[in-house]
Amino acid sequence: MKKIFSFFLVLMTLSTLSFAQNELGFEFDYAKFNYDSTSVYLEFYYGLNPKNMQVFSGDKGQMIEAIVHIEIKDLVTNEFFIKKDWKVQDFVATASNDSVQKLLSGVLSFVVPKAKYSLLVKAWDSKNPNFNKTINETLLIEPVKSDKFSISDIELADNIKIENVDPNSIFYKNTLEVISNPAMIYTNSAPVMFYYAELYNLKLADANLNFSLQKILYNSSGTPIYRNTKSVKQGHDAVVEYGVVNLSKYPTDSYNFVLSLIDPATNQAYVSSKRFYFYNPGVKDTSRLSKVNTGVLGSEFGLFTKDECDKMFLQVKYIASDRELSQFKSLDSLKAKREFLYNFWRNRDTDPSTTQNEYKEEYMKRVAYANKNFTSMIREGFLTDRGRVVLLYGEPDQRDFYPSDSEVKPYEIWFYNQIEGGVNFIFGDVTGFGNYELLHSTKRGEVKDENWMRRISGK
Repeated sequence: MKKIFSFFLVLMTLSTLSFAQNELGFEFDYAKFNYDSTSVYLEFYYGLNPKNMQVFSGDKGQMIEAIVHIEIKDLVTNEFFIKKDWKVQDFVATASNDSVQKLLSGVLSFVVPKAKYSLLVKAWDSKNPNFNKTINETLLIEPVKSDKFSISDIELADNIKIENVDPNSIFYKNTLEVISNPAMIYTNSAPVMFYYAELYNLKLADANLNFSLQKILYNSSGTPIYRNTKSVKQGHDAVVEYGVVNLSKYPTDSYNFVLSLIDPATNQAYVSSKRFYFYNPGVKDTSRLSKVNTGVLGSEFGLFTKDECDKMFLQVKYIASDRELSQFKSLDSLKAKREFLYNFWRNRDTDPSTTQNEYKEEYMKRVAYANKNFTSMIREGFLTDRGRVVLLYGEPDQRDFYPSDSEVKPYEIWFYNQIEGGVNFIFGDVTGFGNYELLHSTKRGEVKDENWMRRISGK
């Protein structure tokens, strides 16, 4: 969700999260989870503050009632996938509107096929339709690929129950009750951030190696203030990841919570992140003075030109998620591209406690190696098949060369002993101009052609 946090929210939040008198107190968020090769499982979370809503007499007492309207429209076909109303009701203790304080929350779920959609969410008091709120978004649905490791969106929650769980609860999933926080706001009166996510396709990895899952919390200046790492075992299609972060010692600010799944074979990071706001007036922000020279403007990306931004993204596209690929393509300003690259590398920093970004340094060394060794007359080394493999997996443990002869064009075989118990890549100069193409590999998810030799033998 495109949430914009600023310090005027401090005036609105306080301890009770008050809302404007002329706008319904309604918040909305969503998270996407794996379903199948063509669709995702989309969960919508809503929160409704009944303050200032009209109380009326129902069959069983005094009530309030809101209507939640959702439209999901395909931006290519202009067809509606969903255009529907939901009724949200609750009882109140008395007819006095001042007594209506409980926040109403809920979740709606859909299986949504791959496409780019416009999303409109509108909620209003059924007894006073002018008391409403509207939220507009662009919704990109990209199914999880079965041949790649992946992380779902992160769902922020007010609580996650692991005992005495009600399986009939609307918040029930995977043996848990995940009570969502669609406002993405936490306060000093409830300073614990709960989170839920899912990790996919871990069985693709070598069963003898474990993933490293990094949990990092950044403040608004991009400084990591919390970091925790755990080991995740292999051998499962999907793994549920949930936990808590105690925010009580942190000052009022907007924060970014990042999960990074590190592939032990390639050191590649698979990233998911979520922004939220924390109101904590009792803690002084001692980092305020240091924020002037931090962030994207104080980084190398603050001086990048548009061409330099585009060039770097070409270099990192192999390790970008589908969501990041689509996001960068949609950026239309230099400022946005600089911020994207800044966050792209920051989210992959394997050790935020150091001044260097070791992950970025290692990757850019691979780019330099590819350009030095594989650049041809028609393309730079990082854009070639051999360059791509180096960027993803590093230099091979063994590289065997086979020069051309009267019957076979030149080819070479690369061996990686630490990936999936040992894999190889076979490249051949099919055209005869030094542009070695990937003909075959035993690595999962890569090109497979057991009859690769025919492409370079001329038979």
